[in-house]
Amino acid sequence: MKWLIIGTGDDNRIQFFQEALRDCGEPPAHIVDYVDMIEGKVFLPDHITDETIIRIESPGKSFEATKRLLKLGATLDDPNGKFERISLKQLETLEFDKGQFLYPRQWFLGLNVFLETIKLQLAGCSGYHLMNHPDDILMMFDKPRCHQHLLDHNIRVPRALQHIRSYDELLTAMWQADINRVFIKSAHGSSASGIIAYHTNGSKHRAITSIEIVRKNGVDKLYNTRSIRTLYDHAEIAKLIDMLCKHRVQVEEWIPKGVMEGKPFDLRVVVIDGQACHTVARLSHSPMTNLHLLNERRPADEVICTIGQDNFENAMQLCESAMQTFPRSFYAGIDLLIASGYQSHYILEINAFGDLLKNITHQGLSPYHMEIERIKHVDYH
Repeated sequence: MKWLIIGTGDDNRIQFFQEALRDCGEPPAHIVDYVDMIEGKVFLPDHITDETIIRIESPGKSFEATKRLLKLGATLDDPNGKFERISLKQLETLEFDKGQFLYPRQWFLGLNVFLETIKLQLAGCSGYHLMNHPDDILMMFDKPRCHQHLLDHNIRVPRALQHIRSYDELLTAMWQADINRVFIKSAHGSSASGIIAYHTNGSKHRAITSIEIVRKNGVDKLYNTRSIRTLYDHAEIAKLIDMLCKHRVQVEEWIPKGVMEGKPFDLRVVVIDGQACHTVARLSHSPMTNLHLLNERRPADEVICTIGQDNFENAMQLCESAMQTFPRSFYAGIDLLIASGYQSHYILEINAFGDLLKNITHQGLSPYHMEIERIKHVDYH
């Protein structure tokens, strides 16, 4: 087999996958950089031979890749309406600003173009195998569309409030649905980027969030942080939600999570070749359980001790059923909510790049090692 990774060269995901290839006795993967491909410096058919395995990786934290994707999306019509954008002229002088919320809707439109380019370049090739299909990656990165896709396939997900464009629209939709707690998420974010947990009883308001408004050069901008803040001021909350809505959001009912060691938790489950394999519990004092926020983790055996074997197996079956709706993708990371009482489970998100779990093994293998070993035995013919 030959391996090809489309990603960014300085991303540790690529380093870890290369190490896994070496451990499995496989040759190192050829790396095609996002920037080089967008700029036309690389043509995929030049690197495709029979039995080439193609892994499309996240652009990661690469600022240069982010700028190129924003440029690809800068002039495209948006079928979902008008959202915040940055112009091509402004992009020429855009500088890295740690934590800045950089136009995720425009970035997503650019990602669409990039993935379509991959499909077009591969159209004339044969003998290759995609680990995850570009169409699936795109859907997984579109939270409203992915939520509806799962709902259409009878996969249990939280109730969603559709097409929320402002704080006032949110309040109206919550009242109509008789919901007083919601998660407001950037439609195309990841790693707790652009997320607000909001609760109101009509007179009092509370928002827990990892984003903040910073005023620079007379302009209010959104920034992601690792610091979780709780807001109670109604005007401040309304302004924050209004600003986030300008980038397109997914709003879902905030279902109380089960408790482990006195803390709310959920699960990240990596499904590989149709089977739920690696599982880690994410414990937090806040509603945001993402591991990059320095939350605690617990292995699968401790999850089983907490929720019971039957509940655990039912939760894994739900993850596997969700992945069956993406038959052209070999793996994904699934965020799974275990509701209070442990018997009800809900798919929160599916992440096409959610298989990086450090120091978590299943049958002695990391997610990357298991993907490599299993894909070598897949019969594509």
